[in-house]
Amino acid sequence: MAEKKEIFDLLKPAAETGEAAVAPEMVQKWLGEEIDVMDMVAEIIKAEGVEYTYGICAGNETTAEMHFNRVGIKHVQVRHEQTAPFIAEAQARMTGRPSPGIALIGPGTGITNAATGIVQAMSAQAPTVIIACSDEMWADNIIFGQGISRAYKIYGHGGITKYTTRVNNPMVLPFEVKRAFRAAMTPPIGPVCVELPGEYQNISWHRGPRARFLLGFNPMTWAARTERPKTMAPPDDVDRMMKWLFEAEKPAVIAGEGIVYDDAIPELQEFVRLSGIPTHCRRSARGAISEYDPLNCGGRARGAMMRRSERSVVIGLKIGYLELFGFPPFWNDMGTYAQIQQCRENTCMQLATEHELTGNIKVILRQMIDWCKGNGKPEPPERWNEWRQSIAQAKGKYEQRSVEREKKAEGKMPLHPDVAGKLITEFLHEELDDDYYSSIDGFTAATYYSDWQKVKFAPSILDASDTIGFGHGPGQAIAAGLASNRSKPIIAVMGDGCIGAGGMEIEVASRFNIPAVFIHFNNNYVVTGSQYFITGALSPSGIPLQDTWATLPNIRYDKMMAEFGCHPELVRRDAEMKPALKRSLDFVRDKSRPAFIEVFIDPDVLQEIWGTFLFQMTLGFLEWEDLNPRLKEIMNELWDRRLAVLSDGWTHPSWAKGVQKMREELGNK
Repeated sequence: MAEKKEIFDLLKPAAETGEAAVAPEMVQKWLGEEIDVMDMVAEIIKAEGVEYTYGICAGNETTAEMHFNRVGIKHVQVRHEQTAPFIAEAQARMTGRPSPGIALIGPGTGITNAATGIVQAMSAQAPTVIIACSDEMWADNIIFGQGISRAYKIYGHGGITKYTTRVNNPMVLPFEVKRAFRAAMTPPIGPVCVELPGEYQNISWHRGPRARFLLGFNPMTWAARTERPKTMAPPDDVDRMMKWLFEAEKPAVIAGEGIVYDDAIPELQEFVRLSGIPTHCRRSARGAISEYDPLNCGGRARGAMMRRSERSVVIGLKIGYLELFGFPPFWNDMGTYAQIQQCRENTCMQLATEHELTGNIKVILRQMIDWCKGNGKPEPPERWNEWRQSIAQAKGKYEQRSVEREKKAEGKMPLHPDVAGKLITEFLHEELDDDYYSSIDGFTAATYYSDWQKVKFAPSILDASDTIGFGHGPGQAIAAGLASNRSKPIIAVMGDGCIGAGGMEIEVASRFNIPAVFIHFNNNYVVTGSQYFITGALSPSGIPLQDTWATLPNIRYDKMMAEFGCHPELVRRDAEMKPALKRSLDFVRDKSRPAFIEVFIDPDVLQEIWGTFLFQMTLGFLEWEDLNPRLKEIMNELWDRRLAVLSDGWTHPSWAKGVQKMREELGNK
């Protein structure tokens, strides 16, 4: 008789399952309970603190939206998909986390339209979660009902998210959604997208026993809201950096958005008080040190500090385009630096960096504070007194220059944006003691309003970050209202570009009772400046209203916004500005509804970067003789202030010769 073969080796791994203890009856019942996987996703999102989703009704998106509604998550129906991630990223910049709102995007053009807001979230390092509901996977290469777009191809392969994943089986959907929140919060922080194909919507096979959907995810262990890791820097590294810093003759601190994301504003304030080091706060960190504080070197005085400091500490600022990537004249190329970042990816390698600390900004600042207290540095060193005084004097000098500059424009019509900026910020100081949120979405306004604004608190300011786009302002106003539970007014300054790209979202702000005052700087151009160069051969029709970047002149957008339920105002001259602001703010505070102020602004006033490098960038291919006379005059006036390191590479050599010849001719007259 043949020997019986042993087919199974019961000592191999997994054989012990037969000896496993049987789960209690109540657990077995729970694991076997029939459940809709989208209900599990809704519970995960709710546990993360999400109060709102943002998007537009669309195909497969609707089913997800209804699941989220069923657990009490409210939905904000916007007018264009780009606004959904604009709101979500603005709330993330204010709160430091991907809640209380996430973008919920539908298929087809919903996915492509939303890309603009996602790019801005990536630029601002905003921890944002996007749920994209695309068509069924079988339609990947077919133009189906709402298009052929796929989020994992457009967002992921395009590099505009940290990552984008398409979930090919509902079994891992809860895991992927929870992973997205964790990834968005893990430095380098930023937007993460989970794409749900249409197979999950209204088809029975995405339902089943709960146990089927627990692969990689267990609500018992992953129920807590995601928090950012709180890692410290090596104490020896902190010690070396602090000794290096206190040996400086002219130290400086430059703080950025990481201060807000890591909830480190109190620690920054304590460190600056202890050390007495002049500090410049940028982006959403603006106001972390009050701009009324002599130690805050804000505005144009920053150059007096940053170019003279021989040892500077960069804290939580990802240095990008708006900081010239670490190059002069923004930075002192003869100085040395320490960088404190959330992750090494944020470190600027252009700067001559002697010390690099990586970890949670709040924790590292606490280490720096403890070092000061433990090393006999309980108050600012006296030997830095002269340095501090020189920064305060520089700040005062630039403020006085602004006053003198603005005086020349008072009383003129159309209203100069410099005068408008001064009057608006004066009123906000007098009426609100500078306690408000502000969104800036205007090319010319970004110079003149920001110049006058003094920020006391952070986060208070929202903008387009390095993307320098437009259309985000109304969405950011909505975000500020919802994130703050409508606790204080929002001042949203907008240009004509913003009105065109995002103006309809003011209807959403009205529908959701957002206490925002929208101030429109109407200078009749999407971006003013083209009137100085789109002429002659560059104007094929010879009709400025068609060839330039003009809009129809002096459109009364306030009349349109009145139909949305906004309180409308029109301002033509400077004497009308403060009364209009007062009436608008009274309405906003009383009704918790938006107001809209139409301000006619002088269209001939340029954003200053036109003369420093934008004219050269756009027209540098032309020879000097091909420029129109007015543009030649502008370049002659501003030639010595140009950013040569950027502009000269784009500029035809004849420009320098043309300016020299023009100056010689003017000198001979």
